[in-house]
Amino acid sequence: MVIEAPMGSGKTEAALLAAEVLAHRSGADGYFIALPTQATADAMLSRVRHWFDRLPGDETVSTTLAHRKAHLDDEYSDLARRNLHLGVGEINDNRAILRQWINGSKKGRLAYFVVGAINQVLFAGLKSRHLMLQHLALAGKVVIIDEVHAYDVYMSRYLHHVLHWLGSYGAPVVLLSTTLPDAYRAELVRAYAEGKGAMATITDGHLGYPAITSMGGSTMIEAVAESTLVKVDRLADDLDTLVRYLRENLADGGCVVVVRNTVARVQEAAARLVKEFGVKVVTIAHSRFLACDRAAIDRSLAQRFGPFGDHRPGLHIVVASQVVEHSLDLDFDLMVTDLAPVDLILQRLGRLHRHDHIRPTGMRTSRCAVVGVEDWAAAPVVSVAGSRRVFDDHTLLRSAALLADRDTIVLPDDIAPLVQSAYGPTALGPDSWQPAMRAAATQTEALSQWRTDSAATFLADRATNRGTPMGWLIASEGNAKGEAKGAAQTRDGKKPLEVLVVQRDADGRLLLPDWIKGGREQIPEYERVPWTQAKIISTCSLRLPMALSHGGVIAELEKTRIASFDLTPLLAGQLILVLDDNRKAVLYGHHLTYDPHRGLLHERARPIL
Repeated sequence: MVIEAPMGSGKTEAALLAAEVLAHRSGADGYFIALPTQATADAMLSRVRHWFDRLPGDETVSTTLAHRKAHLDDEYSDLARRNLHLGVGEINDNRAILRQWINGSKKGRLAYFVVGAINQVLFAGLKSRHLMLQHLALAGKVVIIDEVHAYDVYMSRYLHHVLHWLGSYGAPVVLLSTTLPDAYRAELVRAYAEGKGAMATITDGHLGYPAITSMGGSTMIEAVAESTLVKVDRLADDLDTLVRYLRENLADGGCVVVVRNTVARVQEAAARLVKEFGVKVVTIAHSRFLACDRAAIDRSLAQRFGPFGDHRPGLHIVVASQVVEHSLDLDFDLMVTDLAPVDLILQRLGRLHRHDHIRPTGMRTSRCAVVGVEDWAAAPVVSVAGSRRVFDDHTLLRSAALLADRDTIVLPDDIAPLVQSAYGPTALGPDSWQPAMRAAATQTEALSQWRTDSAATFLADRATNRGTPMGWLIASEGNAKGEAKGAAQTRDGKKPLEVLVVQRDADGRLLLPDWIKGGREQIPEYERVPWTQAKIISTCSLRLPMALSHGGVIAELEKTRIASFDLTPLLAGQLILVLDDNRKAVLYGHHLTYDPHRGLLHERARPIL
């Protein structure tokens, strides 16, 4: 079943209702709910536990949060503590419990009730150790996969393969998306049907919106949400224009989100807005904060801009990267966003006027300004360099063609038509754009084919092939040790390195970072780190910029060996970045500075002439 409906319309609740019926009909004895990222999985745990506690019956069921940083989630850790001494056959006042015998990165997925990142599902399509355990974790469950539109060509190859296997097992699957291109939806349904050995009824053309699709066909459902008109402005990309636009629209106050496609653009815009509006009025959110700082920022955003709005400020500006697209249920009065693929633009618009709040007079109509292009009058429009490093030119050009002359977007009415146009075969834009559009399309097609072929390197065999399960691993990598290795193979492209951050003072003592809770506490260097302190250190993980994510940096970081970390299972094998008392370090010719308000700042050291 594929459920497509607008942002914030209750797709998750619909999926859980469907899962109850599907579990009853199929005899499935558990649920596996997969989200795009670890952060979205953490946020989903509370929601699905709330649902689970209200299911009929009073029996307890084994539960797990399936990703490699689950131990850092407060709710999951609390659940683990309360069940620490619970034996087989014993019960407590929680229906969702953690059984110690089923705990761990491999066995945990065998729990009846699993919430995890999408990698945990994609592993079932990866040639690696414990493949049968991966299949066992899925085969008897209802599998719910959220935000299906968020997965790229490489990951989709694994997703199709896993759907094929789930079809062969007869495991019910529910896929959720704001909307999907018609061709991609058909591919997903066919992948499952082929595994099941059945023919799927594919609706020709566009099926309408919102809609539910299954192997038996598609059904358009009546929209119950009121339409929302969003006024669209197109602005020059310079910061002076951004400041003027915000001052004009914030005359009576309001809550604004500025969404950038890269961390560098987030930090650049935030620096200027802090100078203009003050540090207390600007919040910065991106992926280059310590994990504990990022969690604190997310909690603060939810408290101020979430559905309840108990602490909603009268005037505030949030400058964020794509982390606000999926992870948080936030509501803003005004948005400024970089040009991005149109489906992501629509996802971002779902953060505008999302809940019922009293808004300033000038903010009662939703408004979004699109920036991030060199010149809106150019033929064709060219996105800024940072965006072109994140997204391919073809999707950006088609998005620009759809937005260049559009003054309004009506949600949810325009969601499906815009997405179908963006990813359909019809040429978009004026004649003067077409040579660039064709060249970009050719480049994207070649890259997509290369990514699809690359995904096949570690792809497990199909359910229809003969042979034993051992044969699935022949001519494969076959030795994927741990989740980090497997995740690297189920996600495409170069990924940022992750380090643990500590400090060393002028006297040479190793300390917890001075800005976090409990900071400046001394860390032992030659004996095992106490569990409580080790857990704090593990929350100080940080993603490095892509410019510092290569073998040379790894080699330099590996020179920093701390004996106590090697003796502590939670910290052993991790790369360590040591900052000085001023929160600075030099790494592979780059000057690094960590600012708790702005995140990690870096610049290449200038050569001495």
